[in-house]
Amino acid sequence: MLEKIIADKIRQIRKNRGLTLDQLGKETGLSKALLSRIENNRVSPPIGTLFRISQGLGVPIGFFFADEGSKQKGFSVIRKNERKQVVRKGTKIGFTYHLLTGLNSPHLIEPFIVKYPLIAKEPAVLFDHPGEEFLFVLKGKLALIHGKERIPLNTGDAIHFDPSIPHRGQNMGNQESECLVIVVEKKARDSQ
Repeated sequence: MLEKIIADKIRQIRKNRGLTLDQLGKETGLSKALLSRIENNRVSPPIGTLFRISQGLGVPIGFFFADEGSKQKGFSVIRKNERKQVVRKGTKIGFTYHLLTGLNSPHLIEPFIVKYPLIAKEPAVLFDHPGEEFLFVLKGKLALIHGKERIPLNTGDAIHFDPSIPHRGQNMGNQESECLVIVVEKKARDSQ
């Protein structure tokens, strides 16, 4: 159901801005075919892809997850038991993301709780996107693959890095790892 809402919002914003799929593809670096599958709810985009789309449309990524009827008061409280899972295993790796904001007005950061499952085989997938990223390990052990570097992180460790360099988090322990991840949108930050 959430995937359908996201797909509809992407299409609506794109059309309201007078953009074709081809134009949005050039803006985001994504293929017209992939964008069409996303808008028609045939593919659920991983968070990195959704981030690129939000950048191309000029809206914060949280806009896709905001309740239509909610009134903004300048703040957003997300109770622990009310976190929205925004990507259900959006990657082959199986990460799950829980959004920690409900603001649908323009904002600079996108905070998430990301859960990294136990892995049997090291995945080859890497992600990249503009902006900045901050990761704080809440539980477990993690390795951040950043370009050719492999950076071990334990509970309580934090890393602030350039996400335009191909990267991924990877569980390194014998239990699920959990991190606070904050993505700073480049376009929003550069406009200040």
